[in-house]
Amino acid sequence: MEELIKVEVKKDHLDKVSRAPVLTALTELVWNAFDADADLVQVTIDRNDFGLQAIHVKDDGMGIEHKDSKVLFSSLGGSWKGLKNVSPKGRFLHGKEGQGRFKSFAIGRIVEWKTSFFDGQETLSYTMKGKADNKGVFYPTPPKVSGSKSTGTTVSIYEPHKEFTSISKERLLEHFSSVFAIYLSQYKSINLYVDGELVDPESQIEHKTNITLDTVIFDNIEYPYELQIIEWKCNTANEIQLCNNNGFPLLPYEKAIRGTGDFSYTAYLKSEHISKLNTVGTLGLGDLEPSLSKPIEAATSALKNHFMLRRIELSADKIEKWKREDVYPYPNVLSGPIEEAERQVFDILALNISEQIPEFERSDIKLKKFQFRLLKQIVGSNPDDLHIILTEVLNLTKGKQSELAELLKEASLSSIISASKVVSDRLKFVTGLEEIIFHPEKKKVLKERTQLHKILAENTWVFGDEFSLTVNDQSLSEVLRVHLNKKRVDIQLDKPVKRIDGRVGIVDLMLTRSIGKNHSDEREHLVVELKAPKVKIGQDEITQIESYAFAVAEDERFKHLKTKWNFWIISNDLDAYAERRLKQDNTSKGIIYDADGITIWVKTWGELIQECKHRLEFVREQLDISIDKSDGLKYLQDSYYEYTKDVVLTHGDEEVEA
Repeated sequence: MEELIKVEVKKDHLDKVSRAPVLTALTELVWNAFDADADLVQVTIDRNDFGLQAIHVKDDGMGIEHKDSKVLFSSLGGSWKGLKNVSPKGRFLHGKEGQGRFKSFAIGRIVEWKTSFFDGQETLSYTMKGKADNKGVFYPTPPKVSGSKSTGTTVSIYEPHKEFTSISKERLLEHFSSVFAIYLSQYKSINLYVDGELVDPESQIEHKTNITLDTVIFDNIEYPYELQIIEWKCNTANEIQLCNNNGFPLLPYEKAIRGTGDFSYTAYLKSEHISKLNTVGTLGLGDLEPSLSKPIEAATSALKNHFMLRRIELSADKIEKWKREDVYPYPNVLSGPIEEAERQVFDILALNISEQIPEFERSDIKLKKFQFRLLKQIVGSNPDDLHIILTEVLNLTKGKQSELAELLKEASLSSIISASKVVSDRLKFVTGLEEIIFHPEKKKVLKERTQLHKILAENTWVFGDEFSLTVNDQSLSEVLRVHLNKKRVDIQLDKPVKRIDGRVGIVDLMLTRSIGKNHSDEREHLVVELKAPKVKIGQDEITQIESYAFAVAEDERFKHLKTKWNFWIISNDLDAYAERRLKQDNTSKGIIYDADGITIWVKTWGELIQECKHRLEFVREQLDISIDKSDGLKYLQDSYYEYTKDVVLTHGDEEVEA
């Protein structure tokens, strides 16, 4: 009798490798058959009155040559596929780690390989047997001439550890359909049977979608990513399969994806990066592997968004009915991506209302139209209030609330609407501001402190989103107090801060920001002095802003603190004196003084408004927002009526109706 084959690896490692889910173990055996160029693979289940007795995986592949058996079975990772990418027939190989044969022990105590191979002259056959209680030893028989010219391998697993409920014809057909869908569609010559029934994924596919995801850089190599979503007619355990770039599953991603439970699907996340992680042994970490977390997050988000759109698509008949009834509040032609996002959120909520409240469809047309218009108003203007719809109006269960809220959140639609509203409002504000500052009649009546100052105090983003308003129309002493508070410096203000000329200065606006997380003790302040548009910046105005700045420089309470001070003076235009002062500015940025942590800027409203428009332009273009001066003036009238009523509506003004 031939010598025994002993596996050259530690027992605890063998135990770890052989611990695998039952379906995973059977899947590995089928992959081994495909990698051996089998065209016919038959999985059969032996059951009697006493339950599960054995399971067999039979293939007509090339078999395992006897001369290779000692190498293949005596070492973990000794697969013949390790150095190859394709089989002799040109198929892409799935397994390269040589672990599949050991996973069989997760099912039963005894595993037997009966294999036939062609040695170049004749067909030979032999048997290899192993036991779960001694996985490090295999028992081969001598090769002998086969009674048939056919090659192939049958793996039989006996004495199952327990009555596995997952080993059933129905469950295996379902599982193999999802796992081998891409492979079987690529290699049409292959037939896989379970207890005589063909695994035919194509007949079970309801819908297919391919989504390109962002690439990943790993070890300085860029790897493309793609997500293929297959929806099934049959019930499946919904999951993401982590696949190589050919779509062959290497490992399932175990976490459930909330908000997708209405569909039966398998999502195949495909990339050669996944193969690399599988090779180095970190694929099993899932999203805990740093380089894999972003692709999984992107795939999860894409899945939720896909099924949100599919729900709407599958409910097209109901939406068409609402359109025929003239209760649907959106036009057939949308004005841009903002309205499209709004409509998608509306559709999700409207369809849920229709499902959860049966009386809704039977209600009066006028009432239904009113309810839909109200819902549209909430979606378009107050998306953050959607939870009221979920709880108080729909009266959904907590589980359904969570699912729907998660769907809306992950789809990012409400955030798109909120963001677009912010951008739209800011564009309207800037457009309206530009009109009242430069319009020949309006700028004459625009007052600095009671009007311009008031509306800008509520829109300090005009000066940069990084600053926040800290002082509004208060003395330099208050500026110092706020400054010291920001710096957490405990100094009593026993005397007021005075300008160089000895007067107490009043600043219009003071804005503050932290420099950064690594410099938490540092601050940057922006002090803004506003001038009415009709006032040109000249010697008096520059002297005023310089007196503020130099008061800070000379006050001992401001010294020796890590702080940068910016002083801006803003109006429509400059006189000759200011122009001459700015000729000394080599930066061409409007700086008239820059020393000792203090910078003094002269700015015009034209420059500032252009900077605002530039910051908003990219988002405006992407969201296809169109704003004109009438929109801007109406926004100022509606939002700041008490400050702008006599400016927006001047004599003979026809742009905005009262």
